[in-house]
Amino acid sequence: MLHIAVGVLRRGSEVLISQRLAGKPGAGQWEFPGGKLEPGETVTQALRRELAEELGVEVLDHQPLMRLVHQYPDRTVLLDTWLVNRWKQEPSGREGQATRWCPVEALSTAGLLAADQPLVAALQWPACYAFTPDHWSANDLLSIRQQLATSAVLTRLRLPRLSDTAYRDLVLRLLDSGVQRLAVDRTEIDWAAAAAAERLILHLPGHALESAGSQAPAWAGGCVVSCHDQKTSQQAAQWGAQTLVIGSARRTATHPDRLPAGWSELRRLADGAGLPCYAIGGLTPRDLSVARRAGCFAVAGIRGFWPRSA
Repeated sequence: MLHIAVGVLRRGSEVLISQRLAGKPGAGQWEFPGGKLEPGETVTQALRRELAEELGVEVLDHQPLMRLVHQYPDRTVLLDTWLVNRWKQEPSGREGQATRWCPVEALSTAGLLAADQPLVAALQWPACYAFTPDHWSANDLLSIRQQLATSAVLTRLRLPRLSDTAYRDLVLRLLDSGVQRLAVDRTEIDWAAAAAAERLILHLPGHALESAGSQAPAWAGGCVVSCHDQKTSQQAAQWGAQTLVIGSARRTATHPDRLPAGWSELRRLADGAGLPCYAIGGLTPRDLSVARRAGCFAVAGIRGFWPRSA
C-alpha cells in the first residue's frame, strides 16, 4: 500500500487545488497536492517536503484532517490528509502544474480525482455532530432554536417519544426559524411532500441498510450512516452515504455496559471506510484533535455537545 501525505491549504473559505499534468494518471483532473512517503520519512516530513517541492511553500502550521484508503485498479493508496492553515511564500505550481483557489462549497463540481472526492465532505460537513438526548421534548429544541440557527454544529433529531406528526411539525418549525443543519431519522415521513428533503440530512443506523433500497435517496443534504464494523461501513459506502458515524471510542453514560471499540479500532474502521467518519462514544468537541489523529475528521455525541446538562 502506498502511503500518501496530502495537504489541504486553506485560506478563509477557499482551498488550493492543483491540476494533474499530461502523461500522469488522471491528467487534467484536479487534486489536493501531496505525494508518497519516502523510506524512513514520517508523514509530516513527507508533507513538508512535497508541498515545498510542488508549491514552493514552507508549512508553518498543520493538523490532521482524516485518513482513507482508496483502491485503484492496479494499486491501493492510503491518503493521510492534513489541514495546512499557515505557510510561508505564495503557493504556485513549481512543477508546471496549474493551481487555483477553489471555494469549499464548489469542490463537488471542481473535477477532483475520485480518490479526493471523500475529502470534499470532510471539508463541507460540520466538525461537530450533536445528537439530541432521548428524553428531550419538542419544547426543549424550540427553546434553543435561535442558538441552533447560528450554530456551526450539525444536529441529529432522535426524539423517540414524538409521534411522526409531532416530529415532522417540529422539524418544519425549526427550519422556518432558520436552523439549517438538521439530520432526521424518520424515513416513514414524506419529507419531499413537506418540501423539506432539500434542506435536511438523512441519518440511518447501519441495520436499516437492509431495507433502505439499493442506493441512497437523492437528499440534497446527503446521507450519514452509523456503523460499528467494517462490513457495515463498506455497505454504507456502496449504498451511497456521504459520511459515517463510527464508534465507540470510549465507554459512555448512555451505554455503560457496552465495551468500547477504542481508538485503535476506530482508526482501522476509518482507514478502511473510504468515507469521512465522525467518531462517537464518550466524546466532546474538545476531542476533535484526538479523533483526527485516529483518522476521523469530526466528532459526534450527546452529553458533551449541549449548552446545558443532557
